[in-house]
Amino acid sequence: MLPHSFAGISVSHADRPAVRHGSTQLSYRDFAQLAGGVAQSLSRLGVRRGDTVATLLERSPLHPATALGIWAVGAAYVHLECTEPESRIERLLDASGARWVIADDHNTATAARTGRTVVASSDMVPAPYALLTDVAPDDRAYLVFTSGTTGHPKAVEVEHRSLIRYTAGFLARVAPEDPASYATLTTPASDLGNTCVYAALATGARLDILDRELTLDPPRLAAELREHPVDCAKFTPSHLSALAAEGDLAGLLPRRLLVLGGERLSPSLVKDVRAVRPGLAVFNHYGPTETTIGVLMHRVTADDADGLHIPVGTPLDGVSARVLGPDGREAAHGEEGVLHVGGDCVARGYRGDAELTAEKFPRTAWGRMYRTDDVVRMDENGAYVFLGRADRQVKVRGHRVEPGEVESALLDLPRVRQAWVTGEQSTSEAATELVAYVVADSSAEELSGELHGELPAGLVPSRIHCVEHLPLTANGKIDSEALRGLVARPGAVGAPDDDRAAHTATERLIAEIWCAVLGREQVGRDEKFLEIGGDSFKSLMVFGRLRRTFPDLTIGRLFAHPTIAGLAAALDGEAAESPVATGGMTVVEL
Repeated sequence: MLPHSFAGISVSHADRPAVRHGSTQLSYRDFAQLAGGVAQSLSRLGVRRGDTVATLLERSPLHPATALGIWAVGAAYVHLECTEPESRIERLLDASGARWVIADDHNTATAARTGRTVVASSDMVPAPYALLTDVAPDDRAYLVFTSGTTGHPKAVEVEHRSLIRYTAGFLARVAPEDPASYATLTTPASDLGNTCVYAALATGARLDILDRELTLDPPRLAAELREHPVDCAKFTPSHLSALAAEGDLAGLLPRRLLVLGGERLSPSLVKDVRAVRPGLAVFNHYGPTETTIGVLMHRVTADDADGLHIPVGTPLDGVSARVLGPDGREAAHGEEGVLHVGGDCVARGYRGDAELTAEKFPRTAWGRMYRTDDVVRMDENGAYVFLGRADRQVKVRGHRVEPGEVESALLDLPRVRQAWVTGEQSTSEAATELVAYVVADSSAEELSGELHGELPAGLVPSRIHCVEHLPLTANGKIDSEALRGLVARPGAVGAPDDDRAAHTATERLIAEIWCAVLGREQVGRDEKFLEIGGDSFKSLMVFGRLRRTFPDLTIGRLFAHPTIAGLAAALDGEAAESPVATGGMTVVEL
């Protein structure tokens, strides 16, 4: 298991670089001491085998160190995104059962307000890394949250056997590339980045942890990768596409191995990558959280760029995959059906929800499996091709979103009577966005602002349309086509009055860019970008276009000033240069 493997590697690779974050680089010896200090602190507080410990941390070497330290005392970790609303953090802590929260200096106050025991990272003293208790394959390694249909996120419990199975399977598949360094670009609160984190620490490679702002700034990211090249990096396709649209794609790629996962991979992106780096190994990676990070991989070929679909691949070692029809029987080769996944990769289930666990992890003729609800077929080469969903779940920037969770949050608002949320694309190549249709006594801007106080930014719809009613089909379901027909001018608003209209040339430039990116006709100078349909990738588009006029602009400065008026004042030199400002944007999708 990984804690055992790391204990050995920290000795055999003691002088090699283990983790790098900005200007900080730790050897395996020093990194093991950091993890050992975590374990000792938890042990003194009475954390024992089977417990759950949460973390509330900025991105740093502490994230992987806390995982290793928590495992050393036999507990499981749950990483929480520190930029989420405090009310949601409280709900996630309740759902996870965590009684301890490891927090850094930036987050100790938030952690203290939750009422849990706070373990301050500043109080930890480095110590030798050693397992302080037995750690068994069927012990829980971590919990990770996914969107829930009932309005509440689901806590998926993953065991050590599943994590080691995944890590070994991934490394076996990419062995010919032999990466010696990995970069993680996504929030530790999701499992997307675990591919690079645990592949690095299981092999004695270097793990580079990149800050969120850096991963949204194409010039800075390219400069970082020039100064500190990495062999392997994992992106969601929409993230890489957004970066490439505003920067030099070749400069954003790793040296040996590019892993793309979390959402559908388009042939056009494959063409773009192959055009600038024809020799780069590119893998399409697939796997629901409930099957531990990933279960299928496909090495992309030149022929894939000319096809309609990029296969999601063949099973990793130890993974069993079956395509089942509505009757539970296996579909014939080439026939469509729902993908079911079995083997050691399958998670324990959903914490505190035995009924949903039994429903989604059924016993089949092939043993216990996870029903993905992804509709697939097997192609002529034996690889699986993703065709769509059997339910309403959508993928937004690599994150699973259950529309029901967003609808529930909307219906909890006092002036909302009805709500329906779906995923939409402006074009076949555009990223999927969340769109809400509501019957409410409130404006779309007001509703968006209220949602930002309850949900992470990735679950707030990019567009909210207020309609008089939700039309139904003859069988009583939402008539999506009729509903879209009720929206005469999507995203349009009336012309702002004089106080809301742009006042200066810089404000007018920003307003024009916002309108183009958001698909709106007008925006007010005091409206907040994220509350009128903006998100991290749209911010990146705004950033790229503004840099043509303001080449010294940083993504941090853009996020610090969420309104046209505030950003224009900063660009014109009338505001403080500090990238930290009250009411700044909180972007957490990555």
